Amino acid sequence: MFLKRLFLSALLLGLGQAIAQAAPVGGKTHILNKSNFESTTKEGTWLVKHFSPYCPHCRTFQPKWENAVSLRAQQLGEQGVYFGELDCSENTNTCRDNGVTGWPSVIAFQNGKRFAFIEGDKSEQEALDFIDKAVADSKDKKTAVQKSKYSENSVVLDASNFTQNAQTGVWLVKHYSPYCPHCNRMKPEWTKMADDLAPELAASGILFGEVNCLENRKLCEENHVDGYPTINLFVNGKFVEEMVVKYRYDPMKEYAAKLPKRLESGELQDKTPEPVVANDNRDWDDVGNDLEKQQAKQQQQEAEKNAPNTDPLAEKPDPDTIADGAKTELGSADKADDALVYNAEGVVVELTKENFAEKTSKGPWFIKFYAEWCPHCQHLAPVWEKLADSVKGRINIGSVNCEKTGSLCTSHGVQGYPTLKMLWEGETNDYKGSRDLENLLDYVDRMLAHPIDAQSVDDLHRAQKDHDVVFVFAYDAADTAGARKAHAALDYVKANAKKLFLSRQLLIASTAELGRQILPDNSKALPVLAALKDGNVAQFGGHLSSDDDLREWFYAERFSILPELSRENSDALFYDSDYLVLAVLDTSQGDAYVNEYRDIVRSAAVSHQRSTDSKAASSPTVRFAWVDGNKWDGYIERVFRVRRANWPAIIIAQPNDDSYYVADARGQPIEPSKMGIFMAVRDAVAGKLRSHSNKSIIIQAVHGVVSAVNAVWAVLFATTMRAILSLLAVVALVYLAFARRGRSARRRGLSVTGTETLVKAD
Repeated sequence: MFLKRLFLSALLLGLGQAIAQAAPVGGKTHILNKSNFESTTKEGTWLVKHFSPYCPHCRTFQPKWENAVSLRAQQLGEQGVYFGELDCSENTNTCRDNGVTGWPSVIAFQNGKRFAFIEGDKSEQEALDFIDKAVADSKDKKTAVQKSKYSENSVVLDASNFTQNAQTGVWLVKHYSPYCPHCNRMKPEWTKMADDLAPELAASGILFGEVNCLENRKLCEENHVDGYPTINLFVNGKFVEEMVVKYRYDPMKEYAAKLPKRLESGELQDKTPEPVVANDNRDWDDVGNDLEKQQAKQQQQEAEKNAPNTDPLAEKPDPDTIADGAKTELGSADKADDALVYNAEGVVVELTKENFAEKTSKGPWFIKFYAEWCPHCQHLAPVWEKLADSVKGRINIGSVNCEKTGSLCTSHGVQGYPTLKMLWEGETNDYKGSRDLENLLDYVDRMLAHPIDAQSVDDLHRAQKDHDVVFVFAYDAADTAGARKAHAALDYVKANAKKLFLSRQLLIASTAELGRQILPDNSKALPVLAALKDGNVAQFGGHLSSDDDLREWFYAERFSILPELSRENSDALFYDSDYLVLAVLDTSQGDAYVNEYRDIVRSAAVSHQRSTDSKAASSPTVRFAWVDGNKWDGYIERVFRVRRANWPAIIIAQPNDDSYYVADARGQPIEPSKMGIFMAVRDAVAGKLRSHSNKSIIIQAVHGVVSAVNAVWAVLFATTMRAILSLLAVVALVYLAFARRGRSARRRGLSVTGTETLVKAD
């Protein structure tokens, strides 16, 4: 009886709690959670506050929101408008699915679909204005939304109508996020293309559509979307392929205009759907280069092509090199290197295990690592052939089939297909941009750029605007006595800068006067090499004729003390240091905000540098960088689990261990102050902070088992003698154990096997 009453009480209590979860608090606000959110908000208009009890802005906003709700709740409740609140600290996934990027957020839903929101600590009047506008918009949506969906040339699709619409005909569907900069840049191009082609293509049963992935995350996942924007082709409801072209009007129009012929030929109906390739680099795709920038670049290239040769080295012969009436051009070693013709025939060279080392040992190479089954590799193949022809005579273009040469790809860190790398005598640079011909050519131009022949200090100022670090080689071309030495040194400097892809940052001053203007504090005799960064001058102290000294110095000085993380330098920053301190900043807050926090982090970096200058060379290397959170928000949240609401944030990454730190010794988020950063870095290096792993749980478990096995193996089998002794010890222990057990059993009158019999009988 007692158990029955206890069961009924528990049942009633659970039922009461379940009812209370969605019940309005004080008759105004419904408490929502992951279990009841979808079912509760699927009908009617809902205004839901998303918050965290630990968020100071949420606590400030709370009374203002409550007052606004009190003024509107009774009146709107009769119209089917309801209020709710969702605790994001306990319902993280639901808040993420609702598109919450910061707290507090109030989001308006119409029949379960998000259609409006406000973020941040708003005033009571702003909250009231939002409520009134959302209610008015919801009424308009009830009468006009269905009509508007089909009145545009690009049909608005969502989870409720996608299958119904896309199951017949051919659909070219844009998947986007309203907060994605690339999506916003390509929006007018897409609209213009759809408006121009929709009437014509509709006759062939080809339609345009678009899906807001922020509101339809599950649908986008099902549609093979792994980045924004993505344009996919569907035939009779089935995914066929991704439109892999530059997201501009002309390339998109060209692709779409070919669909009727492809449909008529039966190609689309017979086409096997493409498998999803994990490494398609969309996070890095720059699909929206400004037309003005492209035109300016073309004009600059045209001007350079027509400009007279102003290379001071080519104009002034060295008397010391004149012999027997024959003149030898100065800087001949470097110029001979420039004169070498790479890729003379403009073709792609297939590289294998047997020929890779030999062929890539000289000159620059741009190499594609691919797999034949990879659809993105297939799309890239014709572009790669065009690239080889376009850069004929300048750089070798190669390709490696990783299905046939797996170990070669593994040794070069290939983790997905296609992977593009530039190599020059052992130095590598990973390409992470768009894989269209224009961007690939732009990358080659930047990597193979010539040094800057400075004519005035203005050239230095322009270079410093483009680069955090500028290298300066100053010499006096008028000094005929030292000309041979100066030009020989310049050859070495240019060659090493080129092979490290730093030529565009190298400025050459060929007069003593200009050298003094650029390096006013220089006390050394010319020629001199220096790096200008962070307002300081770091002079080269090695031998100008030593490749090793130069390469080591260029490598050490190529970053400022606080560079901005970019797709070009990300690999170098992460993997050239033991620890990388990242400051995640919200650039939308303005220059004053960014400059304030950059100065704070820079001060912390300087303090750390000073504290380690006197320590052993074996001390861990620590680099600092800042990150534009708006460009990298998806990556930051996915890899480091740091959300926009927590910016500015400090992350200490330990790339070699696939781990990172986001909390200080007290377990609190690392404070973005000079002392907070300095102390956190010190404690992280000392092993005093709790780290988080970038690896999945499964990989962590596997690594743990492997490490344990390796540890046991190392202890037991470090030497042959130790292995033999260990084996003998194990045999002896087993023998003694059985001997002792046998004596004990005989004293009780049982055999050793008698125990087994008794157990069975039991």
